[in-house]
Amino acid sequence: MKRGKESWEMTKNKAHKAETYHFQAAERILVDANVWLFLYPPAGAPTSEWSHDYSSIYKRLLEAKAKPVIDTLVISEYLNRYFRLEYNGGWREYYRDFKEFRKTRDFANLASDAVEEIREILKIASLLDTPLTALNVDNLLEPTAAGKLDFNDAVLVSCCREYGCKLLTNDEDCSTGGIEVITALPALIRACN
Repeated sequence: MKRGKESWEMTKNKAHKAETYHFQAAERILVDANVWLFLYPPAGAPTSEWSHDYSSIYKRLLEAKAKPVIDTLVISEYLNRYFRLEYNGGWREYYRDFKEFRKTRDFANLASDAVEEIREILKIASLLDTPLTALNVDNLLEPTAAGKLDFNDAVLVSCCREYGCKLLTNDEDCSTGGIEVITALPALIRACN
């Protein structure tokens, strides 16, 4: 099922300050990969100042019995970023490039850890089926071609629209698309207002 033409440039998202947002029971929250990385970071990545904030926010989400959801795009982004953070943080000096690193036993051990983290996430979050056939791909490509929106962000925003989810994110680029976002990032809140 395809939706009508979306006007990404003209429809700002409504941003909620995550620190004061009141999650509701059964409310579906699509958690972005950047937030999962704060909650389940790679061992070799430096601890982010955001980790504490989003841990507290996520705890409140669960206590309110809101429903965290995840889709394949978020899982893919999480894993790819996890691997890159680890590579840049400690393996870059041993392997000349990332593709070489992926072929090693060191990577296999790291990948095993990352997959275990995804399994832990899947114990808490529900899978959201987000087939591209349900989205208007042409309208996702337009803002991408114009340099106005990252394609993955456009897909996430469209999935939130299609399936009635709010997006918990720390990505300033998620300011348009006409959905509700929940964030601790002041720049995203400003961009939506």
